[in-house]
This record gives sequence, structure tokens and C-alpha cells, in this order.
Amino acid sequence: MHIEEPATHKPEAPLSVQDSQSFPESKDLSPENLDPCQCSQAALQMALIASGLGLWDWNLITNKTYYDPQWKGILGYGLDEIAHEHKSFERLVHPQDLPRIRQVLHDYLQGCTPVFEVELRMLTKSGEWKWILACGKVFQWDESGKPVRMAGTHKDISQDKAIATQQYQLLEQLQREIAQHQSTEDQVKEKSQQLETTLEELKYTQRQLLQNQKMANLGQLVADMANEINNPVSFIYGNLHPASQYAEDLIRIIELYQHYYPKPTPVIALHLQCLDLSFVKTDFLKLLWSMRAGSERVKEIVFALRNFSTSDEGQMKKVDLHEGLDSVLRILQHRLKEKPDRARIEVIKDFGELPLVECYPGDLNQVFMNILTNAIDALEERMKYDYSFPPKIFIHTEIVRSHLSLVNSNDIWPNNKQTGKKHKVIIRISDNGQGILPHIQRQMFEPFFTTKPVGKGKGLGLSISREIIVEKHQGKIKCNSKLGQGTELIIEMNTTARHYAAIRKHASF
Repeated sequence: MHIEEPATHKPEAPLSVQDSQSFPESKDLSPENLDPCQCSQAALQMALIASGLGLWDWNLITNKTYYDPQWKGILGYGLDEIAHEHKSFERLVHPQDLPRIRQVLHDYLQGCTPVFEVELRMLTKSGEWKWILACGKVFQWDESGKPVRMAGTHKDISQDKAIATQQYQLLEQLQREIAQHQSTEDQVKEKSQQLETTLEELKYTQRQLLQNQKMANLGQLVADMANEINNPVSFIYGNLHPASQYAEDLIRIIELYQHYYPKPTPVIALHLQCLDLSFVKTDFLKLLWSMRAGSERVKEIVFALRNFSTSDEGQMKKVDLHEGLDSVLRILQHRLKEKPDRARIEVIKDFGELPLVECYPGDLNQVFMNILTNAIDALEERMKYDYSFPPKIFIHTEIVRSHLSLVNSNDIWPNNKQTGKKHKVIIRISDNGQGILPHIQRQMFEPFFTTKPVGKGKGLGLSISREIIVEKHQGKIKCNSKLGQGTELIIEMNTTARHYAAIRKHASF
């Protein structure tokens, strides 16, 4: 790409961009294979993958450009099929889009725009054109203030473009139908009903697009934050152990001096009178180990975020559902612990012996997050009026024989101890909150239905959860609730994936 002489910029605050090539390979992302620094880098990489972003790093002086595997994978290319040069990018861009890209880049480098952002078409390995959203920013300048390096991301927006085109075509079709069917009152009434349904579906699609965009922005934010906290957290964690050892050695020397020189000089004696040496020795070591415990907590949160944002990559995986539940509980720990105005919410886990379940783990973690968040909200609402009851959340998992369906049964769910071949996994998450009224239970899985105040809920959590369980996993989900006793959400899934058409008729109740 030809670059005109860029304007001189005074560096705002150079971004701390990690070398993308230093990321560990995805096959090495298990906790036992990573040190604390790599854990944070892995969290950054997983956040980029989960949000569907490809990373690029461009040297404006040499025109050398690094494209990470996700960047190449968006276009269907392998690791060695695209050279790390800027010419590789230009060869893949649609010829009609190159002048516009150059103009946008020129405006950004001249300081006319705060960020480089442009939509373009790129050629995939299969020969198709794919719409890409490119975003970037300069993060390194030379001594004269001229830009040296840029970094940014690519995101596949082809689906969004297709949906927008489809919406436009649908709206045009609706307008034509309205004009054609104004002849009689009956026809107008019938078409109006159809249009109302279609428009509701369009609104729902538009809101889903907005939600998807918010999640993409959240993924980018998580990636940026992981990058920012990587170095300081790694430095603190890596130096706490030697600092503690140094402190113990110094304290030991002081104790030896006290033993062999029990009578200090007047100056030392005066300082000892002002200093409670015994307390300082004990408390200093406790302080260092408390800091180490805090660093361990940060590591746990990083691992929990990594597990929660696991990318499904369009394929099912066999995973341990208990690990996903534990990760979500660690992320929600700040809402479960005791607060000045309410008691601690106790989580009682009764995990059965489950096999690895073939599923989309990231989507299931989202379901667990939605259900547990609703349970916490219900308990907090009850605690506003009833300070005496102990708030509790119960999580029970078990596996049952394939011909049983606990979701469709109104009886008490037995703990299946019988022998025989077992195929279905049951996950029950319940709380002892106020419960839900029957007419609300009938609507709670509908899109945008919510009983929460404005600004606290969009009414999408349970709707999305039902879509993930029923449509994507061919499972079942049901709510049972009694006023004054609490609410229970039951999820039923097969341990292995089954063809959707074969069980579609059994997927609802």
C-alpha cells in the first residue's frame, strides 16, 4: 500500500502490544503447560478467538506485517499460505476497495480521524469475497513523532452484511405487497397481520445483531485488559516468593544478632523501643503471603475467564460440564460472598459421575451464567424483605437411562441408581427465593420478556438459553417453581450429539 508522508504526531500513550508471535499454540493452553505470564497471554488469545478477531501487526517502515493464525483462518488460509508482508494484504483486497482503504489510512495518519476503521472485501481461499471490518491504531512512533508501527484486528462481518441485505429486501418486498393489496379491506387486514409478525421478527433479528456487536466489543475489551494486566501481575507474582525468602533471611539474621549480642547499643535500643519488632517480624511475613494469596486469586480468575470464553470453532467438543459450572461460579464469586447489607449466598453442589458430554462448551457456559445470575437476583430480591432466611443455590447433576425424561415428568426426580445403559445428562439449578407466578412461567422463555426494572434486564437471557439447549444441542429445558419455596431450572441433554431432524419433534414440551 502506498503511504503518503504522514503527519507528525505527538505520542499520546503508546499501547503496550504484546508480540503476537509469542502466544502459545492452542494445543499448549492447558494450565499445567503454562507459566503465569503465558496464562495471561493465553487468556488474551482465547478472548480474541472467542470474539472472532484476527490480529495484525504492521511495520510502516519495512512494510513487514505479521498476521496471526486467526487472521488467516478467517479467509480459509493455512499458516504458511500467506506471507508476512503488506503486499499479501493488498493482493487479497477487492480492487474497488483499495482506493477507499488508502484514503481512510491517509486521513488517520494525518490526524483527521481518531482510529483507523474501514469495511472491505477480501478474497478467500475458496474464491469467494468476504466482508471484513478492519480496525487499527498506531502504537509506536520514532523520535520525530512519525508513526512506525500499527496493530489492529480483522473481523468477519459477512453474515451481518447478508442479514442487512436480507432485511432491506424484506422491507422492499413488504412495501410492494402493501401497495398491491390495498384493494379490499379483508386483504389489508390479513396482510397487516402477516406484516406485524414479520416486523417483529425483523426487530428481533436487529436486536440480536446489536447483542452480537456488544459481545464482540466486550471480547475486544477483555483482550485489551488482559494485555494491560499481563506484565504487572506476572511481575508481582514472580517476585513475591523471592521477596518472602529474603524477608525470612533478614529476620533470621536479626534473631541471630539478638541471640549473640543481647545488649544493643543505645541508638539501637532507642529504635527498638519505638518499634514492636516481634509484631513486625510476624506481620511482615503474613503480609507477603497474603499478597501471594491474592496473586493466586488473580490466576484463578484468568483461568475461569479462559474456560468461560472457550471458542467452539463451529464444532462440538467433549468436555466436563462440572468444569464449566465451576468456572462460572468462580466468575460470580463477588456476587455470592457476604456483603454489609446481606448474608453470603451458599452454593450446594451435588455433582454426579458424568461422562464427557459432546456440546458447544462456550454456549453452555453462557446458559449456566444466565441461570445462576437470575437465581442470585431472585435471592437478593427476597433478602430485601426477609433478613432471616439463609439464601441458597443448589446444583445437582446426574445421568439417567435414555428412555427416561425427567424434564417431562411432574413427579419428584429420583436419583437413578439402577444399572443399565445411560445416555441423558440432567442438570438442575435451583434457589430458595420467592418463586415465580404461573403466568410468568409461561412467558419467561419468550424473547424480551422480563420482570426486572428498566435498565437491569433485556429479557434475552432465558430466551437465548432455550435456543442454545433446544436448537443447538437438541435438548430440553424447563422451569418448576412454587411461591415461597423457590425456582428450579432443569436441563436435559444427550451425552453424544444426535441428528437434529431425528429428534426435532421431541425437543419441546
